[in-house]
Amino acid sequence: MSNFKPKKKSTVQVLRVGDHLYIGGSGTVSEVADETACVDLLFQLMDGTRTMPELCEALQRAYPVVTHEEVADTVAQFDRAGYLEDGAFTADGLLDEYELARWERNIDFLGAFRTSQVNKYALQHRLKTARVAILGLGGLGSHLLYDAAAVGVQDIRAVEFDRLELSNFNRQILYSEADVGRLKAELSLERIRAFSPQLKIDVVPMRLSSMEDVLGVIHDREYVLCVADRPEMEIIRWVNEACVRTGAVLISGGLDTPRGVYWSIIPGTTGCVDCWHRQVQERDPLAAALLDAQRQPDRPQYGGDNSSFVPLVGLLAAYMLSDLVRMVTGIAPPVSPGRLFEVHFGSMETREAERWEKLPNCPTCGVTTSLLAELGRI
Repeated sequence: MSNFKPKKKSTVQVLRVGDHLYIGGSGTVSEVADETACVDLLFQLMDGTRTMPELCEALQRAYPVVTHEEVADTVAQFDRAGYLEDGAFTADGLLDEYELARWERNIDFLGAFRTSQVNKYALQHRLKTARVAILGLGGLGSHLLYDAAAVGVQDIRAVEFDRLELSNFNRQILYSEADVGRLKAELSLERIRAFSPQLKIDVVPMRLSSMEDVLGVIHDREYVLCVADRPEMEIIRWVNEACVRTGAVLISGGLDTPRGVYWSIIPGTTGCVDCWHRQVQERDPLAAALLDAQRQPDRPQYGGDNSSFVPLVGLLAAYMLSDLVRMVTGIAPPVSPGRLFEVHFGSMETREAERWEKLPNCPTCGVTTSLLAELGRI
């Protein structure tokens, strides 16, 4: 790029020990022999103010024998290693002054994952403009809403029907004890607007009772974070079908006493929930029988999922939101599409528990894929 202005990323350290430079950080360091301190000076000159020809000329004033080709090759190697960004990139048209200040630390974090060819401000802009739905504002949902706003998502629609109870406070962070009995939809709107005044937020006070209800909420959303858990088996089937119809990415998760689980589907790319359940039935008859037993509307209730623990809630929300950021920005591949991950509190180990493929004859996603492709959604 003719106007490329090499700049050392603020997240990269350059340290001298004897005749060698050690470049990098975050557990990964490159060792470079630099007896003449030529490379050291090169890094000092790469402050984002000089084009490549200007950089070469400045270095040649101190080291006349260095050629333009050698400088270009060295800069290219450092760029491939992830040490450089392009000082020519700006936030013009992407972020205003307030947004630059609010998400300054985000921007450098996101930029650390990409080479100089990617504008780090554009990565934050992708988060800013992503259209996200959050279904449920309980333990996981309250963390997800707060943290999504913190990371810079600025267009959120959320759904919650419940009222605040005293027992919610061991893991739900949007509310105050003085508000017990009030609708969580109202309370979450007040709290999140105070935290992020520029956030475009719509909290719908309703109970989702059908696929059509879900469709009405997510019809214009690109990403859906589903942490609603009632009705227990039906809700995820409704959300799955609605996401397949609209092409929205679905990220979901929940707690199961000592462990948390999370997974995602990308319509047209991964299998949907019905693909997953059909493959479970084929591979694991016992799991299929237990799943069918859960689906029975008149099944007797012997206890339930009434245990929750905020460290595990926060950890699971972080995993889910991290995959959302990966999907929106592209800084790294998402890990959960078509895979169920579990985080076990007893060992703090995270492992893949299940994975599934897309079934071409799936009654839910197999028949809609071609239509979505025609509409340009996948």
